Amino acid sequence: MSTHDSVISAPIRLRALEPDDADLLYVADNDCDVWPGSESVAPYSQHMLREYALNYDADPFSAGQIRLVATIAEGRHESSPIGLLDLYEISPLHAHAWVGIYVRPEMRRRGYALEMLRLAAVYASSTLRINRLGARVLDSNEASMKLFSRAGYRHCGMLPQWHFSRGGFEDMHIFCIDLH
Repeated sequence: MSTHDSVISAPIRLRALEPDDADLLYVADNDCDVWPGSESVAPYSQHMLREYALNYDADPFSAGQIRLVATIAEGRHESSPIGLLDLYEISPLHAHAWVGIYVRPEMRRRGYALEMLRLAAVYASSTLRINRLGARVLDSNEASMKLFSRAGYRHCGMLPQWHFSRGGFEDMHIFCIDLH
């Protein structure tokens, strides 16, 4: 952890996506700063994201993904959402999935992302019986590369000039963690 990071003072929890989380989805999915590392090329409307939240399929095996909301646990209450954690391309046959993470800008550099990845590993291993998680990280995203390394992921490979972003092609790094 760098000198700018602080240790989280309260535990966080991952919970199911609720219709009320449409505003967080709107912020996260329309954050142009994260678009380069995603497949997003256009903004989503609030209406579209509300419909998504209302009709969300929370069965990770039938949907092939699960989107979880991170909040700070405050006794029996929770804070407003601090971020999102996605497990996607879940393969029950091969027991693996990809992980994606988003922390609201004002909540970054406080240790939440590291804790979210730890909780995701526990959930994926114990509940979904996932054997390995992977993450795809652009070469320009040094913060994410450091995050996944600190979370115990190892660099498993690199896809050269794989992803088009910011007017050019970038290498895509693959990070993996074995859960069993």
